[in-house]
Amino acid sequence: MRHYRKIAMATAMALILPGVASAADKHELYSHLPNTALSGVIDSQMASRASIAKALPKTPKDPNKIVIGWTEITLGNPWFVEVVEAAKRKAKEYGGFTIDVQVADGDPSKTSAHFDSFIAQGVDVIVVDPTDVVGAATDAQRAVDAGIPVVALGTVPDASGPFVTTVLANPFGNGFEAGIYTATHIGKDTPIVAGVTIGTLGNSTSESRITGLLSGVVFERSEELKLGMSREDAQLKGFNLFQDLKNKGSFNWTEGRFEVVGIQPGGWTEEGGLKGAEDLLAGYGGKINLILAENDFMGIGAIKAIENVGKKGQIVVACAADGFRVALDLIKSGDLLVTGANSGRSTGEGVMKLLDEMFHKNFDANDLPLGSYFPSEIITKENVDKFYDPDQSNPFFKYEVPPFRTVSDLRG
Repeated sequence: MRHYRKIAMATAMALILPGVASAADKHELYSHLPNTALSGVIDSQMASRASIAKALPKTPKDPNKIVIGWTEITLGNPWFVEVVEAAKRKAKEYGGFTIDVQVADGDPSKTSAHFDSFIAQGVDVIVVDPTDVVGAATDAQRAVDAGIPVVALGTVPDASGPFVTTVLANPFGNGFEAGIYTATHIGKDTPIVAGVTIGTLGNSTSESRITGLLSGVVFERSEELKLGMSREDAQLKGFNLFQDLKNKGSFNWTEGRFEVVGIQPGGWTEEGGLKGAEDLLAGYGGKINLILAENDFMGIGAIKAIENVGKKGQIVVACAADGFRVALDLIKSGDLLVTGANSGRSTGEGVMKLLDEMFHKNFDANDLPLGSYFPSEIITKENVDKFYDPDQSNPFFKYEVPPFRTVSDLRG
């Protein structure tokens, strides 16, 4: 683990608090922004969003009863359930909020129908967990045209939409740090042959977590093998490798001794992760020494698949998110190598913190970035104990919701 902490600090600075560079010095990486596989990579020269009409500031019809229309992608996973329950608890704590939660069950047409209903009702604000990043942008435009601001969560939607911001953990940043840690653990003398399980292709959070994982492995391999890559070089290489994986189903970066033999969708569930890992192991079980899983549930499924074929301890499982208490236990026991800090509870609370500041504290949210990312952080065997929350009702780790920062704040 020799230089991991130093690299992690540098990564956090680059992804969350970038410095200022001249346009001539901008790395090619930033020319790909925005991209569904780079959610969490922050351009230090990002443009202001203050000129985008977002129906702000919004004066509620009744300041003592601010109505939130909330369309959630699913409640079929405990992460999403906790998002909603945390938001409801926080709304009660703040007072003056009423939340109308509708569930889209992963169907973009249902999300659109929820928007239509909320617009007809004249709610004060809409919160959306996007089922489709482009469709959500179109939905948001209809709402803003009707004078209703829209806040997203969980997945950054298409930049064409007039969203106030998106509240979420940093998909790319967490993945990048987890990838560095994973490659450090495996070591430079061992070729990495991996299989990947992803929630769904096309989703910006899914693609960015996996791209972050790949980029982190690339960066650490470059450090170990003295290939001379900068952080941005490694991130661009990881982005290009993900494009190969997405389009061709595999890649082999021979210079870095890093190969991915296949990618399987897992739908963010344990069952999906189990099936995806089973398929990968059936085809490449004799080669694979690493499974990169997008989230804890798919990682747990992969662990079971590995155990079922009698290869426990021979194949490493690394995740980019979430930090459920059960994953913390698996990290402590050594069954799971690493996961990224991505709490459903803190996400739900984060949305309500923003709305409370907007409606009750006169916070000017007009120039927030499209993605308001929580600081990148990973959970490993070395630090897992500090993440355990004495509050047993919290299914995740200990956390603190960070302040919301405007574009000018991020640009320094």
